[in-house]
Amino acid sequence: MYLMCVSLNYHQLPIELRERFSFTAKEVSKADQLLNNEKSILENLIISTCNRTEVYAVVDQIHTGRYYIKRFLAGWFHYTVDEFSQYVSIMTKDDAVEHLFRVITGLDSLIKGEPQILGQIKDAFQVATAEKTTGVILNHLFRQAITFSKKMHTKYRVSELAQSSGQAGLHQIKTDFGSLNGKTLAVIGLGHIGKHTAYNASNMGFSKVFLLNRTDSKAQQLAEELQGVVEARPFTQLTSVVENVDAAIFAATVKQPLFRVQKRLQTVIVDLGVPRNVALTGTVPKYYDIDHLHLILNSNDEKRREMIQKIAAEIPQEVQDFYLWEKQLHIVPVIKGLREHSLKIEGEAYDSLLRKLPELNAHERKVISKHMKSIINQMIKRPIKEIKELSVTPGATADINFFCKIFGMDNLKVENQKNGN
Repeated sequence: MYLMCVSLNYHQLPIELRERFSFTAKEVSKADQLLNNEKSILENLIISTCNRTEVYAVVDQIHTGRYYIKRFLAGWFHYTVDEFSQYVSIMTKDDAVEHLFRVITGLDSLIKGEPQILGQIKDAFQVATAEKTTGVILNHLFRQAITFSKKMHTKYRVSELAQSSGQAGLHQIKTDFGSLNGKTLAVIGLGHIGKHTAYNASNMGFSKVFLLNRTDSKAQQLAEELQGVVEARPFTQLTSVVENVDAAIFAATVKQPLFRVQKRLQTVIVDLGVPRNVALTGTVPKYYDIDHLHLILNSNDEKRREMIQKIAAEIPQEVQDFYLWEKQLHIVPVIKGLREHSLKIEGEAYDSLLRKLPELNAHERKVISKHMKSIINQMIKRPIKEIKELSVTPGATADINFFCKIFGMDNLKVENQKNGN
């Protein structure tokens, strides 16, 4: 048995290509089932996000597993295997396991250390287990990976470091107040930055988040989407709102200031605009423009690099732990022995056939050999899947030894093992 990952990701493919190779949430269940019926595939799980589509699989042979996964994906996305092959990267054994740990911890994400991929992989794992396309190997691997990722996010908290000006502004506001309990915030301007700032602010603990935009309907639409503590206010109320909230973030694209401070204002002001949205003719004790926030972002970049290096340094031990667990599965040498035993019988039958039909040419011999191997692989696929699952049940020793006996592999019988090993 071999672990394999077939990946289409943002490293090789720009968005206009990645979007051609993505599964919808509804399609993943069916795709998991269909792939599991392919030759050579013993276990499989499909992950599809905006940055990657990946298949993790346990296969009986690397070269056949690689071929049938690519063939399945090419067929699903309406490409020939040759066309499809140029887009994929394939990892096996240790490389596949290490890749999963890097992906699930966010080290392989566009935004390094982001936690969303953990939830996406958990969802993909739940779908695959519901469809019964995973087994002993992938179940253990993904449970270990999910636990490891949670541990890394708790230990290093990379995701808490602001990575955008909007996040930095919210971080500065939280730092100034200490606690956001009972605090109110206004977000003015709901373009790309303002919208994401509103999303982040909606679940940070503010008692109320007011949204204002020069087009009132846009503020109303976003408020209805976010709900909870978020409320839209007419843009005509800008001055009143800003003067009465605890903090305000301006993120509009304008040529002239939207708001002018003409007296002492206690509101914490974060001005993300260039040109700036706020004109200061009065006094604001706590005012931060984009240059102030870049100091926070630069500091966070250095901290993030250090944390990511520390997470990456812990991955090799996780890979080693997984393979130590796998080596303790007594069934691995039994499955290897069954393959070797079956191929030996196939080889003897093939040699006998050639002696009886010496007139066969090279092409005919190749076709016959290929089909004989295919027959063998199909015949032993189901027994391998069944004994693999039985190997971790309470009666594992007796089941494995009976399996060895009926296939004539008495030399591979195992001694008594602990339940669930």
